[in-house]
Amino acid sequence: MNKRLIVRTISIILLAEGIAMIPAMALAFYDGNKKVALGFLISMGILLGISAIGHMATKNYKVKIKVRESYLVVLACWTTVIFAGVLPYVLSGEGYKLYDSFFESVASWTTSCAWVINASAMPRALVLWRGIASWLGGIGIILIAILIMSALGVNGQKLLNAELPGPSIFKTRARMMDTIRETYRIYLVMTGVVLALLLIGKVPFFESLVNTMTCVSTAGIIDYQGAIAAHFTPYVKVVLGIFSIIASINFVLLISLAKGRIKRILEDYEFRFFLISIGLSALFIAAMLLIHGVRRNPGTALVDGFAGVVSFASTAGFPLERVNNWPTICKSILLILMIIGGSAGSTSGGIKVIRFAVFLKLIRRGVYKRIHPTATKPVMLNNTIIEAENVSSIVTYILIFLAVYLFSAIVMSLNNLDMETTLSAPIALLTNTGLGFGLVSRGDFSVFAPLGRVYGALLMMAGRLEMYAILILFSRSFWNADRTK
Repeated sequence: MNKRLIVRTISIILLAEGIAMIPAMALAFYDGNKKVALGFLISMGILLGISAIGHMATKNYKVKIKVRESYLVVLACWTTVIFAGVLPYVLSGEGYKLYDSFFESVASWTTSCAWVINASAMPRALVLWRGIASWLGGIGIILIAILIMSALGVNGQKLLNAELPGPSIFKTRARMMDTIRETYRIYLVMTGVVLALLLIGKVPFFESLVNTMTCVSTAGIIDYQGAIAAHFTPYVKVVLGIFSIIASINFVLLISLAKGRIKRILEDYEFRFFLISIGLSALFIAAMLLIHGVRRNPGTALVDGFAGVVSFASTAGFPLERVNNWPTICKSILLILMIIGGSAGSTSGGIKVIRFAVFLKLIRRGVYKRIHPTATKPVMLNNTIIEAENVSSIVTYILIFLAVYLFSAIVMSLNNLDMETTLSAPIALLTNTGLGFGLVSRGDFSVFAPLGRVYGALLMMAGRLEMYAILILFSRSFWNADRTK
């Protein structure tokens, strides 16, 4: 095990996270909140100190990365940023419990809109910190480490494969570093555009800034002291909805769009499947809202249906739509969309559209083979045959997802809450949506006991890492160096 490489990577991550705390600390000083400012200052000192020690201890390290090390580095990095992100909450002087601080840190870094500490009761500096953490977590903090380490000669391909959400069925580009840099450029451009559009919509600057970061990272909405609710006009709903969809599209396709390769995007099966499902679902839910009298104006029903569908399909989570009052058929559609999630290679969570599409094609193939047992019918996407190994991996992941959900539903039922809350909460956490139904329809998981909150935080981590990086640690062969390459 290349321990020096792991320590080196963590050191870089801690350095980046310490620097990321500067804006929040500056805001705390500006607001005159000395306790919170001191908490951030101490947190930065701890992170930068550990980072410096790690750098000095790993001057000479091997650059070769084994498969098992890539998964271990990714898990170590995400665990590090999450526990480091707890420090500002604990040291803020606000009296937050350790398990609640842990939940908040996990929710922000995994881009979930779930919460146990009401943002309206937080100092603005901590609200900004949650937005920054969500923004960094959306694109993947490990990508920052890869960018930095590339200059040091470390190959980050295996780290990238272990971290990126979704299956790697198609090749992106020959030069990985160019793809990563272009991804960050698009991410930054999206951030600037959303901020400008929200300001045009007369949303206050602070709320616009925070919710811009959570929008492009599909981390939902942070309604600080009701400011967003007061300005949640149809215009703002459409802006947040459209850019949540964009953030849920494979960033490789966005790179193609930036280069004018529109035909490639239109021909992509996952892209078409995702947009068509959103469009049809929004129209259907709007019709149901009108039929059941929940909305009386067709325009309002269409906008609310669109916002609700995007909220769950992109796994962003907009806790401002009162979906509990919607017809059961609407909530069923939203639940399915939440499970499917967004595209692979995006900031969204869920099973991923491409996995679901392959799974449907596999079912269709099974039916066809029953009728024509001797026929050869491969599973294909975008006129490309999907290798059996990839198909097997997809089916395995879906089965793991189902198994973890069923086990989690039993664990969550120990809180003895209503059935709607108990069954939707694990899905909301596993998909990093943060919204469910019943008591968690607004993302408030404080209804669960402390142990339930800690378990919920672990579910969010598992969902963000797509469970493989965690479950692989329980494999005997993972720890057997003779069997691992």
